[in-house]
Amino acid sequence: MRRELQRQGVEQARQAGKYLGRRTDEGMHARIKALRVGGHSIAETARLAGCSKSQVKRVMALHWVAN
Repeated sequence: MRRELQRQGVEQARQAGKYLGRRTDEGMHARIKALRVGGHSIAETARLAGCSKSQVKRVMALHWVAN
């Protein structure tokens, strides 16, 4: 019951424009894009940027930079 009420509250907040989620780390996105364009693999990019491999993949999908 609580989860359902929470989901409804979150949905209402989204519709009102008050539930936006975490802000994008533009600096991290820029580092990831630069490393990938520079020819680094996904694993190397994650290690050098200090993030996960899945984040590298999400950023690349979001910005459509060639892998």
